[in-house]
Amino acid sequence: MKSMKHGLALAGLAAALCVAAGCSNGSDGAMQGGQGRVQIVMSASESAAVSPAVTDGGSSTDHDLKAAHVTFASILARNLDGELIDVTIDLPITVDLLGLVSGGAFTLPAGFLPPGTYDQLVIVMTKVELTLANDTVVTIDPPGGGWTAVIPVAESFTVAEGLTTTVNIKFRPAGSFSWLDDEWEFRPKFECDDDDDEDDD
Repeated sequence: MKSMKHGLALAGLAAALCVAAGCSNGSDGAMQGGQGRVQIVMSASESAAVSPAVTDGGSSTDHDLKAAHVTFASILARNLDGELIDVTIDLPITVDLLGLVSGGAFTLPAGFLPPGTYDQLVIVMTKVELTLANDTVVTIDPPGGGWTAVIPVAESFTVAEGLTTTVNIKFRPAGSFSWLDDEWEFRPKFECDDDDDEDDD
């Protein structure tokens, strides 16, 4: 009798573990129902390194940048009804935007949106950490709520249930970082081209 109770207890524990595993099976399984998968790929619109704008009479070579780590906190997409909808995505995540300038690319974690057509992205960034050529690290204080980049989409992209839509975002380094009145400024500039693809999940 005791062994039977012990066996039932183990079976119950195994069942509970199976249920827990099913509930925590990544974001894909839990959030794909009724939604389409969105893969956002970031690159740069210029292939050569760009020195920051300097407006205080100094030389741009005095402020050369080695890296610019930017933390992305949220992404929204606007549908054709004018509604801004949160992209369900595992954020925050930090990207070295200057690392993209040399021809690199960075793929964000997969996100999800309701089926529909979207014509604008809104990206919110909450932290910028610059590494200068001499390895000095400088943090730029964000404005209230962080930096917001409103990105028109060159051609609307469509999200469909059961498909993956790839959205390409390009960082424009020229003018994004500037040295003004002895402090750094960040004015994020992005563009979104119309090269989106749809594939079966």
